[in-house]
Amino acid sequence: MPNKDLFSEFPSITKADWIKKITKDLKDKPLGDLDWNISDDLRISPLVHAEDFEAPQQPISLPDSGWEICEAILVSAPVKANAQALEALIGGTEGLTFVFETAPDWAAFEQTLAGVHLDFIGLHFAGQGVRENPAGIFGHLLRLAKIRNIDTRSLHGSTEYDPVQAGGIIDWRYLVDLLELAQTSFPHVKVISLDFSKDENPAVALAETLKKANEYFSKLSARGFSVEHAASFIQFSMPIGKSYFLEIAKIRAFKLLWVNVLKSWNAAPVYPSIAAHSQATTYTDDLYTNMIRATTIAMSAVLGGADRLTVLPYDSNREDMATYPPAFGRRIARNVQHLMKMESGLDLVNDPAAGSYYIEKLTILLAEKAWEALGVSAKQ
Repeated sequence: MPNKDLFSEFPSITKADWIKKITKDLKDKPLGDLDWNISDDLRISPLVHAEDFEAPQQPISLPDSGWEICEAILVSAPVKANAQALEALIGGTEGLTFVFETAPDWAAFEQTLAGVHLDFIGLHFAGQGVRENPAGIFGHLLRLAKIRNIDTRSLHGSTEYDPVQAGGIIDWRYLVDLLELAQTSFPHVKVISLDFSKDENPAVALAETLKKANEYFSKLSARGFSVEHAASFIQFSMPIGKSYFLEIAKIRAFKLLWVNVLKSWNAAPVYPSIAAHSQATTYTDDLYTNMIRATTIAMSAVLGGADRLTVLPYDSNREDMATYPPAFGRRIARNVQHLMKMESGLDLVNDPAAGSYYIEKLTILLAEKAWEALGVSAKQ
């Protein structure tokens, strides 16, 4: 069957036509009353038209982009954590985040990862125990990979390490040594994980997050580690809130901004690695409402273009209110993402939000305001 232009069957409608019709329906009430005031300096009209763009907007995400279905495993007892990890993998998880509150010794680390095929999934390590001793995690991984005859260069994942956030004396030489180890033995493991700014103004939050990354570029490049290589080992941990369209646009705007920051350093422009996650603070005591909320939050992350997504169970921080065992909540959280992949095929679409005039306009608005806050040139 030949391709058919379905739009040709409909008359072309100008923005002026839309405004005339809407004004009539509103009985001459000001159109501005419909605007969304995101913050003092962020305001957007719901009426966005193709005429608002000089040219059709292009997709932001790469054609082969998808996202990794991830689950967090709190490691308080290695045997219990291992059982949960294997349960998650059998249930379809593609990545695991092992949260160590204390630095694990070899025995605890080996037990936690027993039966886990290291080179088949995303391996992520978080928690205070990792932040205090990331080199210890890499040492354990080297040892375990050698025992299993696995090339560590085939592993991909991340460590939750941000020495600036940790405070105190920052030994940049230690970080350079760590990055050089990763460059040689773990080229697909993100060493640095930067938390997204919590500023209530989304444009300011974007700018503050980029300023922090820019500080790393300044410090590392001064010590001989190129910006291009440093960027390849940074990931951003981004909480996703309840504001559906804003969260989509925020991720898309961040990608555009990141590319331009790298350009300012004359580094190859590549999109950032974004690890998105829901938050227990966005849930309510109505546990079943949380299931629906988790779905819309997850869709925001996926439509925005997150690289990894962790959806918290509907009863997070409210386990004593649940009538079902914890395994049920974890399964439902995983299935939210399975539905988006296996039934909706959202991983097969290059930037699903592209072409939505409203989201495109909101993306541009956020990016412009953030770039203004960041400065004309990010490089200092």
